Amino acid sequence: MEVHHHSHTPDSGLHRGKKKWTHYFWEFLMLFLAVTLGFLVENEREHYIEHLRARQYATSLADDLESDTLAFGKLISNYHSDISKGNELRKILKERPITAIPGGSIYYYCEPAIWVDGITFHDATIQQLKNSGNLRYFSVGLQYMISEYDRKMREISIRLENELYFSRITREMMTDIFDSESIISVNGLTTTAQIEEFKQRDLRFLNKDTTLLRKLLNEVIYRHASWQYRLKEIIEPANTAAAELLASVKKEYHLD
Repeated sequence: MEVHHHSHTPDSGLHRGKKKWTHYFWEFLMLFLAVTLGFLVENEREHYIEHLRARQYATSLADDLESDTLAFGKLISNYHSDISKGNELRKILKERPITAIPGGSIYYYCEPAIWVDGITFHDATIQQLKNSGNLRYFSVGLQYMISEYDRKMREISIRLENELYFSRITREMMTDIFDSESIISVNGLTTTAQIEEFKQRDLRFLNKDTTLLRKLLNEVIYRHASWQYRLKEIIEPANTAAAELLASVKKEYHLD
């Protein structure tokens, strides 16, 4: 019987069941593209969420800053009024002796020293940004401005504690000299005619010791000097910082 041998191609049998290198290349490429695309999509999604959160924080921060700037307006107005009274008191003390000044005028010009002009900051958003670490959502420039404004708010709060301390000292001195009903009534004067009439009243003092009265007036003048410094060096710069931060937040996030 004749035996026939099958002919074989060079690849037959040797490469049966094996894949070409190009097949692996395309598998790798497809996998690489799928992973890369997934990464890009997730990155874009995270970026969108962060931008959304940043805008929410920006809106809340802008609302807080608007409230603060309104409060600053009232505070600065009160300081200007108190400083104006202090200037008038120092002027009349240079022009005439204490005994020649109507009691009503001394009551009127000393009245601001009873009170402490303070401000309640709307800092909930800033504190949340700091405590949560989400300050990073904002640009570097905004982060710096927020930090600076936060520092100025804390400085005002510390100064307020000093004002409260000196106010208590002044009140203790006043209790030995002024009639409480008369000096409190100054706060109710609303018209120029009422004020001028009150300043000319011959109001009596509880203590006729002019040395004690002079000490009180000195204390009021010291307070007046501190009001001037506090307004110029602390309050007005903080108000400016609040206004500039508000403008920057609105501009960057188109909140107008």
